[in-house]
Amino acid sequence: MFSWIDTLPVLPYFYPEKRQRMKRAFVSHGIAVLVGLLTLACSKNNDTPGNGNGTTGLKGKLLYTFAGTVSELDLSSNDERVFFTYNTYGFNSWHMSRDYRYRLVSEREPGMYNGVKFTLVNNANGIIADEYDYIGPSASETGVGGQLSPDNTMALISPTLNDGIVITDLDGNHLHHFEGINVNGTTIEIGLGDEALWLPDNGILFTLGERYILRSSPPYTEVSLLREMPYTQWGNLRINNTGTQLCLQIDLHIYVMDLDGGDPVQVTNSKGVELSAAFSPDGRHLVVGKRLGDVTYFNLAIVPNDGKVYDMDNDPAVIIVQPNGDNIPAAVNGQYFWTPSP
Repeated sequence: MFSWIDTLPVLPYFYPEKRQRMKRAFVSHGIAVLVGLLTLACSKNNDTPGNGNGTTGLKGKLLYTFAGTVSELDLSSNDERVFFTYNTYGFNSWHMSRDYRYRLVSEREPGMYNGVKFTLVNNANGIIADEYDYIGPSASETGVGGQLSPDNTMALISPTLNDGIVITDLDGNHLHHFEGINVNGTTIEIGLGDEALWLPDNGILFTLGERYILRSSPPYTEVSLLREMPYTQWGNLRINNTGTQLCLQIDLHIYVMDLDGGDPVQVTNSKGVELSAAFSPDGRHLVVGKRLGDVTYFNLAIVPNDGKVYDMDNDPAVIIVQPNGDNIPAAVNGQYFWTPSP
């Protein structure tokens, strides 16, 4: 039996010290899920598609972050360009909207020690569509990020030790606050290391205590168990666009599982570790992350999402993400997303 502990809906919740910013445009807000530090590197034949030698044969664009620059790789041509840049000082994270039209950027402003600034940017022209300050229940979190709900009306704040899970409106006002879960009479707090993602119906999927994957649907009054996870190491969850599958790291490799609670199915293998993965827009492929040597960044590679296990070291079906003209795979140390072609 699972139930919320300290569920605190606040409609609205205003902080006197919070600076509200003026809306700058009429937009359809949106940003979807999650975050991860991923990518992949393997030693592959230089003639493999995508290894800096022509096209990948795939559609869409990969956006990936490295050291103050987010790059965009057109998979149809394998050409890379700069998507946007950011000041690494005070930068927390960014996420892509579900409709791919906007990005939501989180950063700590100089002199602000009790919250963060969120900026919503139009991807087509770089115009700021909205800005607001967010201050959590504890007024102590300055490193959080956020994801816009699928219906573009709310933001899901990344879980923290002090604040648990918070859902806000797009002015930063608290709508829902969840601090813990009653699991068969025992309270487990939501906190550091837990993850939270939006589901397509505005429900949320989240992890708890390194043991459970749970879900809750609006109005978030009930909690249900998706799956118990009896593993020593797992996480970095990502959901496909239709909300039917979940990919994640279990132990050393990537697994995919249906959201009906089915068993996880291993889809990668190697002599090393695959850290995370994300789905293509149509769900037919996965972009996977693997550390390349003793470095602080990662690289990306692509495999089919067809239920088979792919050897990330030797399988010719593995496509290393390496833009045309580059001698090494693309370096990544932050968020990445696979978006459809216009």
